[in-house]
Amino acid sequence: MAAVALYAGCAAHTRTVAPVPQSEAAEPVTHVAPVEIPTPPVMPSLQESDEATSSELDRALDEGKALGRELAWVEAREAAASGEMAAGEYLVTYLITPADDYYDLEAAQSNLPAHHTTVVPGSAHVAVVIRDAADGRMVQGLQVRVVLHADDSGDEQTTVLPFEWHPILNRYGENLVLPPSPFTLRVYISMPTYARHDHTNGDRFGRNVMARFAHVVVSRDSLAVASEQLARGESRQTAALARAEGDAIDRPIAELLRSADASGSQVRSGDYKVAVVVQAARGAWADRNGDLSYESANDNIGPIAHLDVSIRDAITGRFIPGLRVRATILDSHKREIDTYAAPFMWHPWMNHYGLNVPVPGKGRYTVRIRADAPAFRRFGSTALRKFNKDVDVTVRNVRFAR
Repeated sequence: MAAVALYAGCAAHTRTVAPVPQSEAAEPVTHVAPVEIPTPPVMPSLQESDEATSSELDRALDEGKALGRELAWVEAREAAASGEMAAGEYLVTYLITPADDYYDLEAAQSNLPAHHTTVVPGSAHVAVVIRDAADGRMVQGLQVRVVLHADDSGDEQTTVLPFEWHPILNRYGENLVLPPSPFTLRVYISMPTYARHDHTNGDRFGRNVMARFAHVVVSRDSLAVASEQLARGESRQTAALARAEGDAIDRPIAELLRSADASGSQVRSGDYKVAVVVQAARGAWADRNGDLSYESANDNIGPIAHLDVSIRDAITGRFIPGLRVRATILDSHKREIDTYAAPFMWHPWMNHYGLNVPVPGKGRYTVRIRADAPAFRRFGSTALRKFNKDVDVTVRNVRFAR
């Protein structure tokens, strides 16, 4: 069931400095900083549980395989340099591609995204793709920082990599001026603070992780060649690869909505495809002062249900991370019962926004989902027109059962 992760770290080079005899003139001594050791790989759990059947876990593997095909395409067509290693419970891949412009909603005017040009001589796009070592799915909602260390001079630059939306293969990245080759790239991944479902499979991503790639070489010629093939648009092939990831995400949601154990539906509105699912309440692993502890749904007083909200790109079906989601429950007379903040929650086969909510009473209700338009960077020829409006979707006839 589990995908096997291979440890592929790179060797480090250090220099030994001989002592200077007392009779000779003293010269400055170069102190070599200790080499940081990458986090050893650990295979996370991927097994059947009360929240994940074998078939559902197979769907997660399908999503991971689809993402792997996107990654292979970008490595072959756009990357001037790349590398991969297992670290902690992640598969970490770095990609050096040509620098490119992007759009986002920061400092936007009249809801039109701001255009950013950060392409300067000597720059390239430094990106990291972080996947779950068990199933190959992208790990969402991470804080990622990279350090580029020039092997010759020892100079370092540190940069936080924000999440970015691309026509193919979303990633964490930034346009940076590269140090002279060769250089060492260190990737630091902070422990995520969001909740993880599934008592069996959810006890994961419980510490900070570092991956290290030594002797990275990027030539101007390789960047020039890659620039000619950069997927700034949505070609037939890149669109098909991105849609395959979205299709793999959609299949288990559609199956869940057809089951007798859940109620809800999917609605398409503008750039968004939103699924609302109500089912039995579930427990989750939560961060408590840096340690994960499991909180059972049975600890709540009174009947509760779990509200799942999946918000995806209407074109490709890929999950949209980083949203501030609010869910309002209304009764049959359109009276508002309550509004809840629905944070991101990791799940072994269906990542979503959600929470356990009190059951308002047996019957059918309306659920209104709202979220501000995503502020993350968008790349590609369609970026100016994508995700400019807020999410505002109403799903009717949702059954809450005690």
